[in-house]
Amino acid sequence: MASPKDMRSKVYASYFKCDLCKHVSEISPITSRFPKVKASDSRHYDYKRFQPGQPQYGNINFTIIDHDESRKEIKAWMKDCYEGKDARKDITIEVLNQAGDTVRTFNLIDTFPVALDYVDVGSGGDSGTVGKIRLEVRVNRIDMA
Repeated sequence: MASPKDMRSKVYASYFKCDLCKHVSEISPITSRFPKVKASDSRHYDYKRFQPGQPQYGNINFTIIDHDESRKEIKAWMKDCYEGKDARKDITIEVLNQAGDTVRTFNLIDTFPVALDYVDVGSGGDSGTVGKIRLEVRVNRIDMA
């Protein structure tokens, strides 16, 4: 059996904080690619060498519980972007351990919305059903701390 000290050092993926809005329930994986770039040596022009290039980040999906407050925030951000305003945001995601301490911080820099989907879970018309919003965000740069 693991001691309580060992349990506090483990990271549980379901514990996180996100400053996009209060009702974020799920975040897709954060992906990055480093394409290979051909590098040449001036002395050996026949020898092909590759090195990693600039990182390219994939889009990130946020699943948000449909709430009046969060819906207004997301719609206002989408409207600003579609009107041509420079409405890029910096989003911070903090991954927490079971004790609630911050283990890792991801700073998503210069993000803007790409797609917005409304997902209705349980279309039977019950008042107890919870709708979800899926927001796809394009990331320009990621800093990890």
